[in-house]
Amino acid sequence: MTIISIQQLVAHRGLQCEYPENTALSVSKAIAAGALFIEIDIQLSRDKQPMVYHDVTLDRVSGRHGQISELDCNELLAIPAYEPTRLGEEFVDETIAPLARVVETVLQHPQVTLFVELKEESIQQFGATVMLSRVCDVLLPIRDRAVLISFDYPIIAAARASGWPQVGPVLRSWIDLASTAIESINAEYTFVDHKIIPQVADLTKLTTRLVVYEVDNVELASGLINRGVPILETFKIATLLGQAK
Repeated sequence: MTIISIQQLVAHRGLQCEYPENTALSVSKAIAAGALFIEIDIQLSRDKQPMVYHDVTLDRVSGRHGQISELDCNELLAIPAYEPTRLGEEFVDETIAPLARVVETVLQHPQVTLFVELKEESIQQFGATVMLSRVCDVLLPIRDRAVLISFDYPIIAAARASGWPQVGPVLRSWIDLASTAIESINAEYTFVDHKIIPQVADLTKLTTRLVVYEVDNVELASGLINRGVPILETFKIATLLGQAK
C-alpha cells in the first residue's frame, strides 16, 4: 500500500485543477482542501508591484492581449484571471491578485508554507535587486514560512546571502545539483521536474529536501515516494489523495 499524505504535496499554483491558477481563489481553496504547501508565481507590474501570475502575456489566463509588465498594479487588479480556454466563463469575476492579498490569506493560516517562484522574465526586465526587494518587502509578515524559489540561480543565491530564511533553486538540469552554484546556496528545498531525474539517481542521500513536479497520477507519485522523494508538487492534490491505495 502506498500512502500519500497531504504533508507530501504542494498545491501547484493553488488548487489549479478546479479553479483559475495563481488567484486568491485558488490559494484559499487549496487551504480549504487541507494543503500545507502552496506554490505561486510572481511577475512584476509596470510600477514594480509583485503580482501573482505565471505568464508574461495576458492571453491564456486573462483572455486579452498585452503583457503584465505593460500595466500598473491598479490596472491589473481590474483584469480577470479566469483561464477562459480551460474553464470558460465560470470564474470571469476573479481578478489578478497582488502578492499582498495572498500574504493576507496565508497570514491567517499558520500551518501553511508558501513557495514563491520569482519568474525569470521579470528578473530580466527589472533586475534581480528590484525583484528581490519588492517581493521580500511584501512577504515580511510570513517571512519564516515563505520560501523563495526560481530557475534563476543567482537571485536565489542573493536571497540566501541577504539572510532570507528559506530558499530553493528550480533545477534546469539534474547535473546542476552537484554544481558549485547550487551547492554554495545550501538550500532547504530543491525543485526539479520528474522527467529529468535519472533512473539511477540515489534520492535518499540528498541534503536538500527535493520537491518533484509535475506529478499528476498515483503511480508516478508512489514510485517517487518509494525512491525517497519527500515532497511532490501537483495540480491534482485531491486526485492523488483520493487514489492512494
